[in-house]
Amino acid sequence: MGEITEYLDNKGIQYHIEGIEVVTVCPTCRKEKLYINQQSLLYQCFVCKTENPESKYAKGHFSSYIKDMGDVMAITPIALPTKQKKKDQNFTELVTRYNHALSKNKMGLKYLYSRGFNETDIDFFQFGYAEFEKESWISIPAYENGIPVLIKYRKITNNTDAKKYRREFGSKSILYNQDCLKNNDEVYVCAGEFDAACMIKHGYDNTVAGTGGEGTLTSDMYDTLYLKDKFTLILDADAAGQVAARDVWAKRLGVGRCLNVKLPDDEDVNSFINEYGIEEFEIYLNNAHKFKVDGIISLVDALFQMHDRYTGTTEVFSLPWESVNSKIGGGFERKQLIVLGGQAGVGKTSGALQIGHHFVTEHKMPSLTVCLEMAEDKLATKIVQLHLDLDYNDINPNHALAYAQELEGVEMYFGYSPVITPELYYNTVKEARNRYGCELFIFDNLQLLVVSDKESDYAKAVKMFKRIAMELDVIMLLVSQPRKLNSERNPTYDDLKGSASISQGADTVILTHRKRQDKDGDGHESFVEKTSFIVDKARFASGGKTSLKFVGNKSRFEEYTNKMEFY
Repeated sequence: MGEITEYLDNKGIQYHIEGIEVVTVCPTCRKEKLYINQQSLLYQCFVCKTENPESKYAKGHFSSYIKDMGDVMAITPIALPTKQKKKDQNFTELVTRYNHALSKNKMGLKYLYSRGFNETDIDFFQFGYAEFEKESWISIPAYENGIPVLIKYRKITNNTDAKKYRREFGSKSILYNQDCLKNNDEVYVCAGEFDAACMIKHGYDNTVAGTGGEGTLTSDMYDTLYLKDKFTLILDADAAGQVAARDVWAKRLGVGRCLNVKLPDDEDVNSFINEYGIEEFEIYLNNAHKFKVDGIISLVDALFQMHDRYTGTTEVFSLPWESVNSKIGGGFERKQLIVLGGQAGVGKTSGALQIGHHFVTEHKMPSLTVCLEMAEDKLATKIVQLHLDLDYNDINPNHALAYAQELEGVEMYFGYSPVITPELYYNTVKEARNRYGCELFIFDNLQLLVVSDKESDYAKAVKMFKRIAMELDVIMLLVSQPRKLNSERNPTYDDLKGSASISQGADTVILTHRKRQDKDGDGHESFVEKTSFIVDKARFASGGKTSLKFVGNKSRFEEYTNKMEFY
């Protein structure tokens, strides 16, 4: 019937169904009064709500229930020491000064009048005026517990090529009008601060907006929202806005509790209300519609997807190496399972982390890596090398705080559990996608999850990884080891353990291979730097072979820069 009942069935937990609610025993009061909504995934125990309102089971989200059962592994960012947490700013004095300056500035007032705000609104929202960097700006404060902890600036002149928006140094990333969430379980979400302010002005007090762009939902923002019952999304009508509504907000907060409002093209909330009035806007608001249910698609939509794929408009995310991209159709796509195979020591983990780093820095796609044979600090060291282009011998533990500062904003997460099961991993991936926005998942490696030699066990695991990619609309990169392999022969996917299951389930299989050589003539053979990348299976590309150079002291692969170097 759904993920709640499937989970409870797998755990052997008894329950019964009442309408759209799953009813089971509350872990706190031990009464069969825990009601879990199958659409919103929110729960509440009616006993705890009455007798112990502070109990975590008075109200919560099903993901918390799964965590309490021990079925989500710990997720951490790059495991480096960080400076002591900064004390939150209080910009009250600055907000007051800017607001006073606005009252005497005709240009700033004229701009806000043109956006539909009057003197009463300006005072209520504490809009202000500032001048810096040869530009004039409208200041927009955002409050947390009544204190302005963020000031965002909107440029209203064009004297330089400065960006349209910027924020006061030290500002905290919060939702605009975040304090309204304390008293409301139904929330309107807008693209920007002026959109939200316009709705608030017209009586929709339970309206928030992201302050980092409509496609930005930070983990802190997620934590303030995920216990709410219903979301009405009114983002921009263009393609970027609608993709953000579907693939960021609805996907992570839950499709079952999100409605979408699509205004006419080239209109945002503020401009639409100013031009057509609040009554016309409410017609669109009242016709908000649900997003399509995952896993169900019409024939016409399927044909449109076919058109997108074969006309090259499907979103493809490149790897760091163009020669490899050319063999796999340009890069990875969502819903794909990619297997990266090769013998021990050839650099599979380094290559996977390099892909993860590339996705975060180039595609702004956070990643989660679960590596069962390397400690988190070792993984973090490799990321430092990649990000700062450092030789391993140049890494100084005494500089850890400086490295942490340099890596701030690099959204790479790691997970580890001494005992791991397919179910534990699936739950962890879903938590990482929803809370942290992760879209690339790296699992290293398959043979440490499947400890038997039974093909059926490999089949079950590979199906689970493919299910993750398909159901959660993410990219799954699975590292795999081969059977015993002669280093002189190029491998195929038939050499991988569980090859039958991998060949059926994977969309792409990339095999890495390096030969051994006795460089010093002392009888000791080591891997050469030239590494074959063999695309042995590519569901939507031709496949083929290319070669990269493994720079071991920097934990990275590079393209060869000239033919002589290649040979």
